[in-house]
Amino acid sequence: MTIEYRNDVEALEAFTGKVKQLKSEISKVIVGQEQVVDQLLTSIFSRGHCLLIGVPGLAKTLMINTLSQVLDLEYNRIQFTPDLMPSDIVGTEILGEDRKFKFIKGPVFANIILADEINRTPPKTQSALLEAMQEKAVTVAGNTYPLSAPFFVLATQNPIEQ
Repeated sequence: MTIEYRNDVEALEAFTGKVKQLKSEISKVIVGQEQVVDQLLTSIFSRGHCLLIGVPGLAKTLMINTLSQVLDLEYNRIQFTPDLMPSDIVGTEILGEDRKFKFIKGPVFANIILADEINRTPPKTQSALLEAMQEKAVTVAGNTYPLSAPFFVLATQNPIEQ
């Protein structure tokens, strides 16, 4: 569907209406986090990424899941653990039955990625995610695979473990 606007004021009013609709849908699930929701939406509208820092129980995971549902975007949650390897998030090449290598995509191939407790994983794995965030692509075995647009990483971090 294509919408043509006569001027910038109409476009701004239409955008403001859509933002109000988004906030209304999110508020049906997430209560009392208006400032955080505003900041998340700002991050997404500016095509950025976001780090949510907070103690357990503040609905960070639920908020990101709800946001992906409201925006109707593909969503994957990656639980970052101390033993997580870069290939666990970006994917790997395997030898197929036809004796040829084929690429199996990892969970980073989605529109919204929840990088849960990102501070718990080794630097190599964080680096693989950072490449995806900056380049909007991943490189495996010398081949580059583009990520689908839009691509947002919304990470959580537990300050208690610091």
